[in-house]
Amino acid sequence: MLRFIRPLRLLSLRSRITIGSTAIAAVVIVLLVLVMRFQVVSVVASATRTLLDADADPYVATLEVDSNPDFSPPGNLQLVAVVSPKGDIVLSTMPSRVESALGSLTTTAAGTSVIDVSGSQYRVVVEHPVNQAGRWTVVAARNAQAEAIVVDDLTTTLSVTGLAILVAFGVASWILATAALRPVNRMRREAERLSVAPERAELPVGPAQDELASLAVTLNAFLARTRQATERERQMVSDASHELRTPLAILTTQLDLASLDAGDAAALAEHIERAKNNVARLSRLANDLLTLSRIEESERAGDTDQQALSTWSDLGDEVMAAVDRVRLIASTKDITVDFDLEPPAVSPTPDEARYRLDAGGMAQLVTNIAGNAVSALPRGGGVLVTWRSTPEFGELQVTDDGPGVPESFVPVAFDRFTRPDEARKSRPAPDPATGAIPLPGGSGLGLAIVRAVAERAGGTASLRNVRSGGLEVTVRVPVAR
Repeated sequence: MLRFIRPLRLLSLRSRITIGSTAIAAVVIVLLVLVMRFQVVSVVASATRTLLDADADPYVATLEVDSNPDFSPPGNLQLVAVVSPKGDIVLSTMPSRVESALGSLTTTAAGTSVIDVSGSQYRVVVEHPVNQAGRWTVVAARNAQAEAIVVDDLTTTLSVTGLAILVAFGVASWILATAALRPVNRMRREAERLSVAPERAELPVGPAQDELASLAVTLNAFLARTRQATERERQMVSDASHELRTPLAILTTQLDLASLDAGDAAALAEHIERAKNNVARLSRLANDLLTLSRIEESERAGDTDQQALSTWSDLGDEVMAAVDRVRLIASTKDITVDFDLEPPAVSPTPDEARYRLDAGGMAQLVTNIAGNAVSALPRGGGVLVTWRSTPEFGELQVTDDGPGVPESFVPVAFDRFTRPDEARKSRPAPDPATGAIPLPGGSGLGLAIVRAVAERAGGTASLRNVRSGGLEVTVRVPVAR
C-alpha cells in the first residue's frame, strides 16, 4: 500500500485532490452498479415468477373443478405443460428437451425453481391441483437466459454511464481544485512580492470567514512577530556597535599610550589600570547583552508558561539577599539601602499566591533597579526596596531620593542603550592624558532587562519621578492562575 502512496506525494496538491476524489467516486459508482444489478436481477426474477403464475393459473383453476377437462392451447410463446395423474402429458408447448424433464417435476413440491436442461436454464413454476381423477401437475416455464441478457445489457449500460460520470467527476474535481487553490496561489505570489515590498506590507485577508482568511491572519501575525524580532535584533546590533565603538577607541588609545610609556613604570601602571576599567565595562555590556538576548529568546520560544512558580515568601527571601548584595556596592558611597516586605493580608498557607518569576529573575530586578539608583545617587543618599502582595499581583517598588530623570526620558527609559546621564549624574570629565570622555558606568541595558524579565512573567514595568524628589520604579507581576 505504501508503494502506491509514496509516488502520490510527488504530485501537486491539485493532482492529489483530483486523484483522491476520483478514486472515491469510482468506488461509490462501482458499489451503486453492483447494488442496481442486484436489484434488477431481483425485479426481473419476481416479474418472471408473476408471469409464470399467470400462465399456469387458468389450467390449475380448470383442473380443480373438472376431472376430464378439455384444454385450449396456451397463447403464443407460453410454455405450459399438463401431466395427468397417470403420468401422461395431456398438454405441452414445451421444447422436447424440457418435456424430458417433466417426469421429475411431477414429484417435486409446488413452487418456483430453476432447472438446467442441456446447458440451458429455465425458470419453472410447478403446481399440483387435485380433483376426482387424482393429483395433476401443471408446469409453466420461461427461458432464464432471456433474464440474463436483460440484466447484462442493463449492467453494460450502467457501467458505461458510470464511467462517463466518473470522467466528468474527475474533470470537475480538477476544475474545482484549481478554483479552490487559486486564492492560495494568489497568496503565494503576494508572499513573494512581500520579500521585496515595504516592511509593513501584509497578506490580503479575503472577505469570507473561511480557512484561507484564517491562514492569512495567522501568517500576518507571524510576519508581524518576525518583523518585530528582526527589528529588535537589527536595533540591538546597531546600538551595540555604537556603544562598543567609543570604549574600544578609548581602550585602543590607552594601550597605544601604554606602549609609549613602556619605560615609565608609574605611567604604564596607570594606563593599564584605566584599560582594565574599560575592559570591565565592556565585559558588563557583553554580559547584559547576553542576559537580555536569553530572556527574549526564551520568551519567543514560548517558555513563559513553563517557568517555575514561586511563592511570595520565596521571592521575598530573594529580595533580602539581593538587597544585601547591593549594600556592598552602596557602602562605598555611604548610601543606605533598606527593604520593606509587606506580606499578603492573609497569612501564608499552602494555597499562597504564586508568580511566574523565579529567584534569578527577582535578583535581576532588584540588582538592576537598585544598582542604577546607587550609581545615580550622590553620597549619603537612600534607596528603599519594597515587595508587597495584592490579590491580583505582586509588586516590587524601588524608590530613591536622588535627582530623578528628565520627563522626556521617562517614555524611553526601558529602551536599550538609553541613559539620562546628564540628569542622573554629572558628566565624567575628559581623561587628562587622552582628552577622551570615559564610558559611563552603566551599559544602558539595566532597565531593558528589567522590562524583559517583567514581561516574561506576564507583568509590567513603569517608572516615574516622585514629586518630593527622587525616582520610583515599579514592577508588577500577576498572580499565576
